[in-house]
Amino acid sequence: MQVDGRPFKENVRDILAEGYKIWASTALPALPESERYAASDSSLSVYGGEFAANLAAACQCYWLFRKLHRMVGDHPVHATLLGDYFFSLFSQNLIPVDSVELNNEFARILAEDTQKPMEMGDYLCFIGTLPMVLKS
Repeated sequence: MQVDGRPFKENVRDILAEGYKIWASTALPALPESERYAASDSSLSVYGGEFAANLAAACQCYWLFRKLHRMVGDHPVHATLLGDYFFSLFSQNLIPVDSVELNNEFARILAEDTQKPMEMGDYLCFIGTLPMVLKS
């Protein structure tokens, strides 16, 4: 699966690269390798449409901004600013997908996640439902 002649995975990694570079330059705990591309890879495994790289990046950025915002108590400045950075990337990458239903699903899951933080496995299950939302 490709966009602009490049595999979707490469495009996603390019989108996330600056944020990961910033993360590495802060006092924040290192992001576990198991979480680095888990959400984006999960998205690419279930959806290969025209905007698959954007959706995959958005899925990864959602996980990252929620994770960072849970770290605000221990790292108020870096976690807040980097979380906001990943939220902006999340929003930026949802725009080309242009799906009200998808936006509604992320709003729903965010409301649930703020009440009870989601585990990675539950989030990956949620990602698996997104192609059905995009088909409706």
